[in-house]
Amino acid sequence: MDEGINAGIIASGSGTAANAVMNAYNMGFMPELADLRLISTKGSAGCIGKAEIQKIKSEVIECRSKQEVPDFNLQLNQYIKDQNIQLLILAGCVWELYPIEGVLMINIHPADTQRHGGRHMYGLKVHERVLSDVMDMVYREVAKPEDDFETCLTVHEVGFPIDQGPVIMRAPVKIPNEIIMGMHTGTLSLEEGAEKLQKHVLEYEWIFLPAAVRAAARNIITENKKKRWVQSVG
Repeated sequence: MDEGINAGIIASGSGTAANAVMNAYNMGFMPELADLRLISTKGSAGCIGKAEIQKIKSEVIECRSKQEVPDFNLQLNQYIKDQNIQLLILAGCVWELYPIEGVLMINIHPADTQRHGGRHMYGLKVHERVLSDVMDMVYREVAKPEDDFETCLTVHEVGFPIDQGPVIMRAPVKIPNEIIMGMHTGTLSLEEGAEKLQKHVLEYEWIFLPAAVRAAARNIITENKKKRWVQSVG
């Protein structure tokens, strides 16, 4: 790559998805990035330790409640401007982020954002909704419990309404048949099935997210080149 952009990962928890991106960056899988750093919303979050192991610079911008969200966004905005970050990757950030001019924010959602996205759709709630839809099809006998069913990993631009920003990449993930059969026979509750599906999908997120980051970074680089060309001929 003849140029690269600065990117930041923002996380609030253990940082397994963030770690997948940091690891890919360190392995040279992301030539589009000139710099990558972690921003944690919690000083005690596990993502900070993972950043230390990966030798990625990290910053803590604390946010402990909804009341602190406006001030948190002000501090985040300033930090991003100071570091000239053009791409912000949401990897388990639990707080609402405000738009920042000149910064592309992307988020990974473990299901189709049109059918299983929006406000309140996070954590197990997403997977519960996916499985509820599957069981409804089985109940109505438009599908059989032994059929193949899929969820859909989606990386999208952060925008409003929530989870409805333009899609950058999506990929189908087959739902393990034992989950559907377990719920159909009553040996698994909806919550238990959702927990199993969440663990299953998470491993695909670790593979998928770095590739989507590359796609987003390339989009930014292409747009930057277009702007420079317009300025040069203007």
